[in-house]
Amino acid sequence: MRDGWRGLSAEHRAAYLMDAARAYLHADDPVGAGRVLVEADRIAPAEIRQRPAGRDMLAQAARESAAPTTLTHLAAPLGVG
Repeated sequence: MRDGWRGLSAEHRAAYLMDAARAYLHADDPVGAGRVLVEADRIAPAEIRQRPAGRDMLAQAARESAAPTTLTHLAAPLGVG
């Protein structure tokens, strides 16, 4: 299964992680959302930093009081959150 994950393009892996982050946010788990958004940014930064959907999700997760510090540090220079 892991070989299949690595076979996906970076953009597809980041898109999957953004879907997971959305699910975490719906489950009221901003820490989980933050963790996968930071991972998505590590894999394909443009998916989080430049695409409107990624920026919106980053802003939503960063506004949560329980958002991880790594997420707020990612959001601050982008002016979201």
